[in-house]
Amino acid sequence: MILLSGAFCGIEYSEKLKKRVAFCTEAEKMMRLSEIMIRSCGTDVYELVGRLKAEGYSNLIFLDKLSEEYSADEGFRESWRTAVMSLRNTGEEEKRALVEFGNFLGSTDISGQLSGIALQSELMHGIYERRQADYQKKGRLYRSLGVLAGLTVGIIVI
Repeated sequence: MILLSGAFCGIEYSEKLKKRVAFCTEAEKMMRLSEIMIRSCGTDVYELVGRLKAEGYSNLIFLDKLSEEYSADEGFRESWRTAVMSLRNTGEEEKRALVEFGNFLGSTDISGQLSGIALQSELMHGIYERRQADYQKKGRLYRSLGVLAGLTVGIIVI
């Protein structure tokens, strides 16, 4: 039983790394979709938010906190920043890239937005590659250490 507890603990830590990879993957997809919508239709930020919500990104839950309508009380970029910063279990690099991405949306003309999105998309891809490498290196390590720690504690108890 102790062995299984250790194994499950290792699996849990490994899954956290895997979730960070999945978060980056969805963030990249969101950025690509935003780029396509702005390039093809010149979509404004509120239409874009509605479309992104409809996509149903499971890891990008901050999108649900954003309004799809203009409000004089709260600016888009501030609500985007607040929603992104409220994310838990998300790395600071990912948050920073998403906040910068939100700063480009609706702030300039279409070409300016597209160049900003391309820059942030490239940055997010670099973060994705680092998270993927971490998962490949450390994921197996965490699972193995969990089993070994459970086995060690089990032997000590006996």
